[in-house]
Amino acid sequence: MFRPARRVSWGTRIFAVLVLVLAVGAVGAFLEVVLPQRVASLGQSEASELALARKGATDANAAVTALWADVSAKGGISLSDSQLAQALDLAKRTEKAADDALGHVQAAQSYMTQADSLPFQLHSPAFIATDRPTVQHLDKALQTAIRLTHAATLQLNLAKHLSQDALQISGSLDPSLNARAWTDAARTASALTTDLRAQQAPLADPEALVDPLWGKWVDAMLAVVTNAQQLSLASAAKQTQLAQQASRNLATARAQQAATFAAAQNASTAWQAKAVQPLLDLLAREVAAGGA
Repeated sequence: MFRPARRVSWGTRIFAVLVLVLAVGAVGAFLEVVLPQRVASLGQSEASELALARKGATDANAAVTALWADVSAKGGISLSDSQLAQALDLAKRTEKAADDALGHVQAAQSYMTQADSLPFQLHSPAFIATDRPTVQHLDKALQTAIRLTHAATLQLNLAKHLSQDALQISGSLDPSLNARAWTDAARTASALTTDLRAQQAPLADPEALVDPLWGKWVDAMLAVVTNAQQLSLASAAKQTQLAQQASRNLATARAQQAATFAAAQNASTAWQAKAVQPLLDLLAREVAAGGA
């Protein structure tokens, strides 16, 4: 049976028109007011984080350059106890500051991502195209600064430890040998042997940026204490021939220790130019490219 279509009342039509007008008005208000305000707010936050990142990169560049100037003068292992303490403090503070600055870089990146993902935009906000390359340069600069400060921390901790071992050889082991206190000498040499062997792996860690010549010095130190232990044990047991052979080996090891120490010191400048300076140059270029 045919039924004529119901006629829509004027009230319903008016209501639909009002809803449409409100929807269009809401979209228009969002596009004209809310969206620009949100973009502007994100832009201000991003600019603030970027300014902090720039300052952090500038400060890190200056501190890292000064730090490695001290470390590389004759090698970190050549520094005095007070110099080691000061350099270690600077390395730790600089690494933390660079890490904090990297946090500002990541925050700036987050604000740019938020601004770029806002709906109903015909194009990305203008500040993103301007600041994204800057943020990338600062990110690379601070990553490099962190690598350099971490390397300095590792190297200086090794230097501090090995300096103590060298001091124990001259201040404890040698006097015991000279006094023919074989038991004390053997005990000291045994402890030093264990400690020096434990330092061989950290010395070979590429993150520490340690010249391999310092590893040869540690090997020579290890030969000294090993032969000193053999001399002490043989002498205590009155094994004359073994003691004489150990004494000759000890003299050779001492000469090798002095030679390897001098070689590592003399090669410090060349090692810095090869392994450290390229990273320092990269840091300076990225900081400059980031406008810091």
